[in-house]
Amino acid sequence: MGDFIPVNTPSLSGNEARYLQECIDTGWISSEGPFVRRFEEASASAAQRVHGISVTNGTAALEAAVAALRLGPGDEVIMPTFTIISCAGAVVKPGAVPVLVDADPETWTMDISKLEGALTKRTRAIMPVHIYGLPVDMD
Repeated sequence: MGDFIPVNTPSLSGNEARYLQECIDTGWISSEGPFVRRFEEASASAAQRVHGISVTNGTAALEAAVAALRLGPGDEVIMPTFTIISCAGAVVKPGAVPVLVDADPETWTMDISKLEGALTKRTRAIMPVHIYGLPVDMD
C-alpha cells in the first residue's frame, strides 16, 4: 500500500510564517489590513479586472456568487453529484433547486455529456465544480 495522501493539508513553504507573524505583530488579524488589500489587488490583476474582493472562505464566496445571480424559489442550478455540501447549500439558501448531474468516473468532475439532459426552462446557472484541482471540461 502506498503512502497516505491527505486531502487538505496546509502548505507553509514560503513566506507564510513571516507574514502571519507580521499580522499578529501589527494587530491586523481580521478581514481587513494590508495583506488582504494586497491579495485583492493581485487577484483582480490576475483576473484582468479593476476590482477584487476577498471573503472568509469558499462557502461565503459561493453564497455571494449565488446572491449576485438573484436566484429564487424554483430556479434551478446544475451541479455535479460529487462536490462539497457548500455548493448545494448556497443554491438552497435563496430557495433555488440543485439539479445533480453524475460525475465522470475518470475525472471526478461533472460529466458534460449528461449536461444537456439536465437543462430545463428553469435552469438559471451551471456550477461546474473543479474538484481537487481537476478542471471540468468547459469546451
